Amino acid sequence: MGHGGKGDRQRPTDLKAFSTNYDAIFRKKDMQVRVKEDESKIGQCGCGRSPTGKCIGWHGLTEDQFKAALEKYVAEDKTNG
Repeated sequence: MGHGGKGDRQRPTDLKAFSTNYDAIFRKKDMQVRVKEDESKIGQCGCGRSPTGKCIGWHGLTEDQFKAALEKYVAEDKTNG
């Protein structure tokens, strides 16, 4: 005589519904292929304001703010370099 507990025998399942649900969850039919990025270009500044070539957040500055930040950067670079 069996113990009558869980796992005694397989529960009835709708195999078609199971398969459809499994595919909907785990299989990606229209996966996008990621283009390999050039690691040397990651973080480069597109606005052209950065003196280092890497983005340092200056693209949002007004013209006067940009000039002041550039002057400060050049002065600090001269004292550090």
